[in-house]
Amino acid sequence: MGTSRSTLPVHITSTHDHPATVTASSSQSQIPHMNTNPNRTSRVFANRVPRIPQPVNPLALSPDSDDGVPDRLWFSQDFMLGAGMVIIQPTTGKIVLLREGYTDPRDTTKIIYSWFLPKGRKDRDESLEQTALREAYEESGLRVSFLPLLIPNHAPLPPDLHPDVYYLPCHEPICINLHKWAKKRNNPNDYGGEYLTHWYVGQIPDDARVEQGTRMDDELGYETCLVTLEQALGLLRPGSILARIVRKAYALWLETRERLGSPEWQKFLAEMGHDLTSLGLGPALGPVLASRERQARASASAASLSASSSRSRNRTRAGSL
Repeated sequence: MGTSRSTLPVHITSTHDHPATVTASSSQSQIPHMNTNPNRTSRVFANRVPRIPQPVNPLALSPDSDDGVPDRLWFSQDFMLGAGMVIIQPTTGKIVLLREGYTDPRDTTKIIYSWFLPKGRKDRDESLEQTALREAYEESGLRVSFLPLLIPNHAPLPPDLHPDVYYLPCHEPICINLHKWAKKRNNPNDYGGEYLTHWYVGQIPDDARVEQGTRMDDELGYETCLVTLEQALGLLRPGSILARIVRKAYALWLETRERLGSPEWQKFLAEMGHDLTSLGLGPALGPVLASRERQARASASAASLSASSSRSRNRTRAGSL
């Protein structure tokens, strides 16, 4: 899996105020008088103290991301591209994790487990989307499809599509992560390099079954587990790269489910000539429809309560006349 050199994001507050400047031609009368009493501060001087701007990190990105990296150039022998996947079962809200057991060198009677997500290197002439689906299938034994999500991204639309399609769910990668592989990893002349993994979100239906014979020789010890979000975050170590990826993928799924089920989205889809069944949601359609019904009931209940309160106020006014 490799380790990441990234650090957790730090929120930096910056200011664009500039410090006051004093030119060499300033007269003595323009310089504020310094009070010699250390227990008193001149009001004039206090108002003229230059404000020092907070440090601004030019590499800082959004709160979800680590800092950016300076412009770099890597040639083909010095980088690898890969793809991984967070697999969610929308109807249960559970997540697929893989684990591999090792004998504890300190106690040979004890098995320790490494927990991770399916991922791997891109094959030649393979797209990253194909890599994500293939690795998910090979390592987990599950037949996975993409889970369309409402995510902010900068991928342009093909020119023949209506601009509003940009606001529909898509299956672009939700993040990438970067880590370095060591020198001589693949052969004695290996310089080491950078491994960029693109992370997608996939889904499985209720009746998903683990197929046998999909794993490569060095993956035969993998086990496929279905766990809750809380379990996944604990097993992946809180704050780790993989835990952050899982947390973000799950938050995007919940947000997508609720937004697609909202009355505003029903109106938007109708105006575009779409409905929920035309979005290719797959197994996620059921939970989205359930969200729509739940929000419709809540809206009807709120309207009924408001009408009841209005009638009660009217009766109160009538009785006081």
